[in-house]
Amino acid sequence: MARKPTVHPEDIKAAVRKTGITLTALSLSAGLSNSTCRASLRRPIPAGNRVIADHLGKRVSDLWPQWYDAQGVRIHSKSRAKDIIASERGHRQKKVTK
Repeated sequence: MARKPTVHPEDIKAAVRKTGITLTALSLSAGLSNSTCRASLRRPIPAGNRVIADHLGKRVSDLWPQWYDAQGVRIHSKSRAKDIIASERGHRQKKVTK
């Protein structure tokens, strides 16, 4: 199955600016840190990604197909997925004898 092409971060930034608001103002209006939306253009930050997508009337998977699946669920890297699986197993400690 072919992946959708990634939207360039500058294209997303320009689309937000065309609506008459900056990424900083968008972050602050959503109750986020002033740099959250700017940072979420370069790396996956779900809160910032969703604010931008909602503002533009798009799905997060349309803007960032490399980070989100069609349902909008975050796609983790293979190394991160291994960490998640390992943490779900729990930590085993040696038995302490008295």
